[in-house]
Amino acid sequence: MTVDVHTHLMVPESADLTRPHLEPEDEPRTLYSSPVTKELNNDFYRLARGKYTDPDTRLVDMDAMGIDVQLVALTPFHYFYWADSDLAPQVAAMQNLRIAEVVAHTPGRFVGVGTLPMAHPDAAVAEARRVADLGFPAVEIGTDVNGIDLDEPRFESIWSALQELGLVVILHPAGFTEARRLTDYYLVNVIGMPLSTTLAVTRLILGGVFERHPGLRMLLIHGGGYLAYYPARVDHAFRHRPELREHINRLPSEYLKSLYFDLTVFEPEMVEILVGRFGADHVLLGTDYPFDMGLTDPLALIAKANLTERDREMIAGANARRLFGLDD
Repeated sequence: MTVDVHTHLMVPESADLTRPHLEPEDEPRTLYSSPVTKELNNDFYRLARGKYTDPDTRLVDMDAMGIDVQLVALTPFHYFYWADSDLAPQVAAMQNLRIAEVVAHTPGRFVGVGTLPMAHPDAAVAEARRVADLGFPAVEIGTDVNGIDLDEPRFESIWSALQELGLVVILHPAGFTEARRLTDYYLVNVIGMPLSTTLAVTRLILGGVFERHPGLRMLLIHGGGYLAYYPARVDHAFRHRPELREHINRLPSEYLKSLYFDLTVFEPEMVEILVGRFGADHVLLGTDYPFDMGLTDPLALIAKANLTERDREMIAGANARRLFGLDD
């Protein structure tokens, strides 16, 4: 059974509900996009709308790609974390209900991934419990909340609840909040996305979040950004700079070993690096469907990598079944 752990769905009704309250600075990915990028994105979403909203369209594409099961998560540009304390829980509940409807559309082909109103921790904890009641094994959250980093104390209750409920956290950025130098050439996505993940996870490690919540399970998309390629620099700083040792007493790279990574990295050599660094049992098939920045033939990517047949089986589906409890 092949499992795609990194796909996205849109809930247009939630966008309609929030649009009257939206300010340009609330969406840095759009704010820091050039006019050319904005026009091209609008054209893409118009043409791809059915892939984001219609389960039957998704099933056709899944069959063509050789995917048996999709984990279905909200598109990160619909997190709407900027919504106020009245609107945000209402929006998240609407989105999770729609995800549940897609899951029920074709039992066995879709698995739900919930969303949370992260800017309002009490509401986020309550929604996490509802997500668990819906039978979802995971939630997807952004790499920051309106520019506030995830290691801030205000989010402690959310991490505690997610650990208690056993929900896997899929960490997915929505661009980069400080992106004035990334406006041109779609760099707000091309560089900004992996950079945002790298920054967020490094802060989660150094801020002691994984130390305080050792049972927290987290999947990083886009191959974990740049985390696999230069952890020695952070370890070196940890040894020589006391400010990195305020919340942890182990090398930062040791915490990376407990995380999971998808393979939206486009080159078989990059898949091999992830497997070599973290083990084949911590790498999962993910495509970023249906975005144009996603993989269209993930099984070919796995086949081209220099891996054992057992490694390929684990990455294609066995790891996902174990992490998300799909065989239970």
